[in-house]
Amino acid sequence: MTAFVYHTIGPGGYREGCDWFSEEEEPELNDEELALANDGQPWLPEPEVFEDFSFVDQQLKQLEAIPPILPSQFTEFAFRMPSEVSREYEPFNFGPRRHMRRLYDSPAKRILLFCARQCEKSTMLGNRALTYSCMIPSYRTLYVSPSATQTKTFSVDRIKEPLETSEVLRSYTTTLLQQNVFEKQFVNRSKITLRYAFLNADRARGIPANAIVIDELQDILSDCIPVIEQAASHSPEALKRFVYAGTPKGLDGVLEYYRSGTAKGRAMSTMGEWVVPCDKHGGEAGRYWNILGEKNIQRKGLSCEKCHQPIDPMHADAQWAMMQQEGVFESYRIPQLMVPWKSWEETYLDYGRYDRAKFYNEVLGISYDSGLRPLTRAQVRECCNPKISMHSSELEKYKALSAGNNIFAGIDWGTGEHSYTVLCLGAYRDDKFSIFYIHRFTGEDIDPVPQFAKIDEILSYLNVRVIGIDYGGGFYGRDHLVRKFGVRRVQSYQYMARARKKLLWNPAFRRWQMVRTEVMSDIFNAIKRKQIALPRWEEFEDPYANDFLNVYAEYNETLRMLQYRHRPDKTDDAFHAVLYCFLASMIVFPRPDVIAPQREFEGQGPLRSSYRGPIDQS
Repeated sequence: MTAFVYHTIGPGGYREGCDWFSEEEEPELNDEELALANDGQPWLPEPEVFEDFSFVDQQLKQLEAIPPILPSQFTEFAFRMPSEVSREYEPFNFGPRRHMRRLYDSPAKRILLFCARQCEKSTMLGNRALTYSCMIPSYRTLYVSPSATQTKTFSVDRIKEPLETSEVLRSYTTTLLQQNVFEKQFVNRSKITLRYAFLNADRARGIPANAIVIDELQDILSDCIPVIEQAASHSPEALKRFVYAGTPKGLDGVLEYYRSGTAKGRAMSTMGEWVVPCDKHGGEAGRYWNILGEKNIQRKGLSCEKCHQPIDPMHADAQWAMMQQEGVFESYRIPQLMVPWKSWEETYLDYGRYDRAKFYNEVLGISYDSGLRPLTRAQVRECCNPKISMHSSELEKYKALSAGNNIFAGIDWGTGEHSYTVLCLGAYRDDKFSIFYIHRFTGEDIDPVPQFAKIDEILSYLNVRVIGIDYGGGFYGRDHLVRKFGVRRVQSYQYMARARKKLLWNPAFRRWQMVRTEVMSDIFNAIKRKQIALPRWEEFEDPYANDFLNVYAEYNETLRMLQYRHRPDKTDDAFHAVLYCFLASMIVFPRPDVIAPQREFEGQGPLRSSYRGPIDQS
């Protein structure tokens, strides 16, 4: 029995009392339901549990000390699961899920699960949270999902049900402690707090935790994650853990970035894959190792992608292999092809009836873009010249060349909130337009005063010939540069949804007007043809190359045309800065082969146009 002290305000004024509820009648309300509580009366904080600390201490003394064992061993001992042959519960068994044992026992501080649907991802998160709470006194876990409904479902199915079905786990709890939807307390003073964060992370602020568990990571805004992680900032390093899990969607998602992206030159994850051997091959190795994917799908069953003979995902030698040696996260991809509880007939049926994007996401656990991607990571990387370094010392070389070689600049203005001011410098080098310097202004440089001072210094130092800027993003910035460098050197470019010509000079407003989709497509195509050289990949990838890859195309029903967009929490400023820089170079070196091609060139065509006609390329 649980005692609840309640407070209500009604016609009779303030009233205080005490009601008793059985465990089955215990109210479990989410935030939306709390707003409708008390029969429409003003809401007050949820009932406070009357805690009998002497009883809790007595129950704690009755617990047996846990010997030094692994989390997976405790799971097998303490957890119960429904039996396949009867209605009874049986001990948790890792036999058919051998691949999950490493996920439970990994000592890694950061773990990332890249999973298909129904692969026991949430079960693992709940079991691990309960295991750590039982094995480590005063251990605090913060669980976060995108919505209240998902958090409530996790609380009931992955926390409450294991506690009710296991006599071992049940001995760690009591109804005299908090056991509602959003908080689970244990007699050893451990606690699991459950919250949700979709548009912001306010509900997860100020909650001290040792472990951060984020479920359905692909649906949480990337800006919320650093705020959530601060909950563990005061935790001892030995106890601190971060476990993130989700089902992938597009290639621009936060989950894909955490798996395959880089931060400051360091890989975000180890990109772990479950590799399955095929023993029907000769040679020194005598076997072929399969990374489970679409090539392993055959009508007769899971097959080797090389010889198409059947393979067993739970082969005795099947194991986890890391595609990258080091990473911020130790990551694992779990497709449905390796789980024993889904029949092959059902998997093959999904392969036939699902569209390609859904099958990749839901069954294979692989990111897939169903929309149009103008550029791939490989295409951008192929344009990166390893000889072009953005180190400050390299600017001295271009300073020496600036006397006889024209240098151009492109500036895309930003506010510092999901958009940043980016300065880009380019010049013709070996008859190819090359970007040799690019810089994003962050931190204190977001303020216009130091930002403009640094821009002025760089443009003056290199004696930049023409400066192309974003007209729509900074009236103050345009005014400053025009007064500093003159109206002929500063060219403003304004995006238009539609216009009479692709690129048109408007003398009345002294700015270029251009069709946004058309001109962006031309620059994308120039990159695909390797007509634009970019700095070395190690320096350019993060964040500048990612800005190129954040752009995607979608069809606009109103305009009846494709438009380029990017996610609200992603940036594309570096791409636009490069675009303005290239357009600025066309003031001196027009490029109709890029902006207005009229015929196919053999091979790559002339890299530098000999055209000397009007600048207005219609």
